[in-house]
Order: sequence, then structure tokens, then C-alpha cells
Amino acid sequence: DRDAHADAPTEVAPVVRDDAPRELRLTNLKKVFWPEDGYTKGDLITYYREIAPWILPYLKDRPTVMTRFPDGIHGKSFYQKDLPDWVPPWLRTTALWSEGSAREIHYTLIDDADGLAFLANLGTIPLHVWASRVQDLGRPDWTIVDFDPKGAPREHVVPLTLAVHEVCEDIGLPNYVKTSGQTGLHVLIPLGGQCTYEQARMLSYLISMVVEHRHRDIATTHRNPAKRGGRVYLDWGQNAHGQLLVAPFSVRPVPGANVSMPLTWDEVVPGLDPGRFTIKTALARMERLGHDPVAPVLTERPDLVSALDKLQALAPQ
Repeated sequence: DRDAHADAPTEVAPVVRDDAPRELRLTNLKKVFWPEDGYTKGDLITYYREIAPWILPYLKDRPTVMTRFPDGIHGKSFYQKDLPDWVPPWLRTTALWSEGSAREIHYTLIDDADGLAFLANLGTIPLHVWASRVQDLGRPDWTIVDFDPKGAPREHVVPLTLAVHEVCEDIGLPNYVKTSGQTGLHVLIPLGGQCTYEQARMLSYLISMVVEHRHRDIATTHRNPAKRGGRVYLDWGQNAHGQLLVAPFSVRPVPGANVSMPLTWDEVVPGLDPGRFTIKTALARMERLGHDPVAPVLTERPDLVSALDKLQALAPQ
């Protein structure tokens, strides 16, 4: 979703947190952030506090990047990696040296509901995370295929998502799916920190190529929009070092206050409406479901060598 290449770190400083007693001041809770729906900044903070047990596993030990909307979704927004000096001492941070900026950038590491509430109080709506953790930033935990339907029929996203699922099943790779929170879907494939970002990117590319070969009429891997010809773009390029993924359960700055929702594969059917997952419905859905169907992506370590051997046999010649 987001590109942080210019600030991809070459050196990692120690993680810092002060365990002194906490103070968290929340302001302007009645300020309307979603005018069409009437949702306020207070609603956003409440959502992140309540969804904390579900979202925190995806944030743990990962540099998190904010996009702030201090005046709501229709106001000016800005992208912020570097934390201000006045953050509370209890908020865990890590400093990453950026060659592109020739300075240290201080990222936040979110551990708990207070950290989520602090970011939401700054007007942070979406939360974007690295695929790797501070313990080993060069080794991602997942690779993704992102379906971009811009300029293509949206109804083609579901069959192509299922086509990626089929390829992964054929080669023995676990795979999980979530809504982007906007119009697309994301398929996440666990890597368990077993490969580099470049290898993760190549795995996504090869899977996307097989799907494109099987569905040339509706799928493309062309990065140039002018060459897509009304087909859904299988975006394999979102896996480079420093690129970011909108975290599962993250809110999106769109009318309706949609969230990026983990799905079961049984839910990926024609007519799937990502808009039904919002800050008002997400928690009740997860309580009904009782488990997070995407959570295994954080811990699984599949046999990548075997999967690659099988994938090469499927690749178009």
C-alpha cells in the first residue's frame, strides 16, 4: 500500500520504552471525522481500543507508519513515519537510519490499546506496517498479492483471488485473504522469515504470472496502467524492502469507515461486499467468528523450497 523505499533502514538502533506511570490525554472526541456517517474522532479511538486484541498481533515489533487526518477524511492529510519529540515516554519506539534522508527516523511500535488510542488521537486513521519485525528487518513474515481493480470490472477480483488461492493450494503454500478496506482484496502467504524481501517479491511475481497465464482475459501483471487493457492488476510489487501493508483491522479514510477485514475462504464469493465491514460492525463480527482466520500468517513456516519446485512446473514456458 505504501512505499518507504527512501527510508529503508541500513542500521537499527535499540528499541526504547520508558515504563514510568502513563498519562494519555484525549482531545476533541466529538469532532466529526466521517461527515456522511456521523462518526467522530471518539468513535475512531473507541474502535481501536476495542479491536486491540485482534489487531495488536499484526503490529507487535513492526515499525508502524501513520497517515493523519486531523480534520477528518475530507480534510488535509499527511503521511508520518517520524514521530514528534513530544510523544509520551511509555510509547515504544525504534530509530532506523535512513540513507535516503541521511538521518534517523523514529518509528512507533504499538504494544497495547493505549498506543492505539494515542495514534488515533493524533488523527491517525489507517495503520500501515512492515512485513518484517525489528529483530530482523531484512526477513519478511509474508508476501502478498494485491488485486487492483482500477479501470477493470470489480466483479473480476473475486475469481482472480480464488485463482491465486488455487495456485497456492496446488504448490502446498498456506494462504490467507483479507479485504483491503477499499475495493480490493489481499492474499497473504506466510514466509516465517525464511527469505529476503527480493525473494518474497519474486514468489509473489511467479504466482501472479501463473494466474495471469490462466486468466489472460481478466488479469494482468503489467505495472503500466496504459497496458492493462481493462484487466485487474495483480500487484506483486508491494513486497519490496520498506513497503507497507495496511494492517488487518485497520480503518480506512473512506465514507462508511470501512476496515481491512480478515476473511475465511468460504466468504470469498461473487457479490462479496467489503463495505459491510466497518468500525461499527467489525468487533461483533470477530466475536461471532471467534477466531482470526488470517492470524496463522504470523507464525507459519512453510516448505518454500518444495513450493518453488512445484511452482516452476506450473510457470508458463
